Parts: sequence; C-alpha cells; structure tokens
Amino acid sequence: AMIASWRAMTSERLYHLGLGGGLAQLLIMPIVQISIFSIVYGASSDLFGYVVIAQAAGAFVMTSIFHNGEILDREREKGTLVSLFLAPCSRFAWLAGFILAGLLQTTGMLVVSLTFGWLAFGVSFDPNIPALALSFVLFLSALWGMGLIFSGIGLILKRANAFSNLVWPFIILLGGLYFPVAELPDGMRQIARVLPFGYGLQAIADSTLHHASIGELASELIPLAGFAIAMPIAGVLAFTWLEHRVRVNGELDLF
Repeated sequence: AMIASWRAMTSERLYHLGLGGGLAQLLIMPIVQISIFSIVYGASSDLFGYVVIAQAAGAFVMTSIFHNGEILDREREKGTLVSLFLAPCSRFAWLAGFILAGLLQTTGMLVVSLTFGWLAFGVSFDPNIPALALSFVLFLSALWGMGLIFSGIGLILKRANAFSNLVWPFIILLGGLYFPVAELPDGMRQIARVLPFGYGLQAIADSTLHHASIGELASELIPLAGFAIAMPIAGVLAFTWLEHRVRVNGELDLF
C-alpha cells in the first residue's frame, strides 16, 4: 500500500509540476535563499555555514508542515478522500507513501542547497557520519509525528494550506531555520526549546560542519530523542482522534 501510494502521488506531482516546473523549484528556491543569506550574514561567517545546513535540512521541515495536509485537501476536492479512508489497508501506510513522494523532492532541494553552498561560497563540510546519521534519523522521526498532527488538524479545518501558512512564520522564527536557537533572546529561546526543530538542526549542523561526535552532541540529541519517540506516538493518536471526530460529524467528504 505504501509503495502504491508513493508511485501514484509521485506521478501526480510530476504531472502537476511538469518536468520544467519541478526542476525549477528544485534549483531556484535553494539557490535564491542561500544567495540572500550570503548577503545578510556574510559568506565567510560561521553563521552562514549553519544557515546553509539549516536550509538544506529545513526542507524536510517544510514538507512535514505543508505536504500531507495539502494532499488531503486536494483529495477532498476531487471527491476521493472517503475512498482513501475506506481502503482495506492502514491509513498510515498510504500516508507514508504520500510523505515519501514529498521527501524525494525535498532530498533534491537538500542536495542543491549543499552543492551550491560548497561550490559558490566555499562552505566546507567535515561530517561525523555516525553522529550525522543519528541526528538525521531522530530529526525525521520527530517531523513524521508532527506531520501527522498537522494532517489531522487539516482534516478538521478543511484548509490545511491556510493553517500551515499561519504557523510557518512562527516555525521560521523559533525553529532555527534562519539562525541558531541559541542566538534568540531569552524568552523566545525558552519557547523554542519546547519544539524539536532547533535541537535537530543544531545537531545536524554541528555534526556536518565541525565533526562533532555523538557525545559532544548529547545536549541536543537527548531532547531530540525524546521528541523522536513522543512525536510519532502523539501524531498517530492525534490523527486517529481527529479523524474520528470528522467521521462522527459526517464531514469527511465535505469541503
């Protein structure tokens, strides 16, 4: 079921984006963003190196916030949402396939971001592979759970994209996408520490740029591991509960 939904959604995304549009999105967005940051922070600064990594990994944050909710909205508009929920397989199987369709494009943006930062601005990478792999796996696990929560909220609101657009500026501000969470003012930093983004991006950046080991990243990885366990559980429970509410209200197929 997961493979079938991945193939179907990948084909649909390619059809809507087109080969030219898909390539343009992969290339233009990361290149323009990193070019802007090179002007704001200075291409030779340590902060710029962090931002290159944060933008690359942050593409996965954008996918978790926007991707599945928008897909469910489109399925509702097409009148196929009920059929998806009545399919004789776990809903989390086809949701996982939808997520994988988005992750392929996201991975392309990650590669473009890192390559452009390296070739155009000389950002040097010194990765600690075990630490980077652990950081990335924990980060993606936390994002998967958050994506399920946002998908469930989208079912209730029937406007997942509008909701994602509402919360996205706060994630940019508090999530470490444009600057490290440690650089935030005290009050904002305390709020940011209850979110998984800053821990994950800092761990990924340090393990990629400075060869930081797992032990050196303990202050980031321990809380991130907590999010990696708690968020998927919370995501499954929240999505199941919100789906039940939509079914009880008889609004699953209404837009």
